[in-house]
Amino acid sequence: MGVLRLTLIILGIIFLIISLNAYVRQRLTEEMGLLWGGFALFLILLGVFVGFFSRADKPVIIAGVILLGLLLLVVFFLSTAVSVLIMKNRELAMQVSLLNQENERILHMLGIVTKEIKKNKEDREN
Repeated sequence: MGVLRLTLIILGIIFLIISLNAYVRQRLTEEMGLLWGGFALFLILLGVFVGFFSRADKPVIIAGVILLGLLLLVVFFLSTAVSVLIMKNRELAMQVSLLNQENERILHMLGIVTKEIKKNKEDREN
């Protein structure tokens, strides 16, 4: 049981460090960072209070925890990729909004200029 507890606690600490590092480097959004941080704390608490695995074989438990850790790493890296895409999408939406505002301003100025040209043309004809 000591090996399982230690493995879960170390796995939780590793995920906590990785998720904090990814959040600081802006590779995780706030929501994803909180989700992974909470899951890491859950793993740590599970390692501290593990007792319900006492009836299973030790090698099976250790192999299961290692496979769970590898699966969680894959899911973590997928969530960081999704978070990066979400942040890029937000940035692009802001840029599109700014470009739309500039386009409206230019069209407004163009409308004013064309009205002045028409007015000047009419004044010359009269």
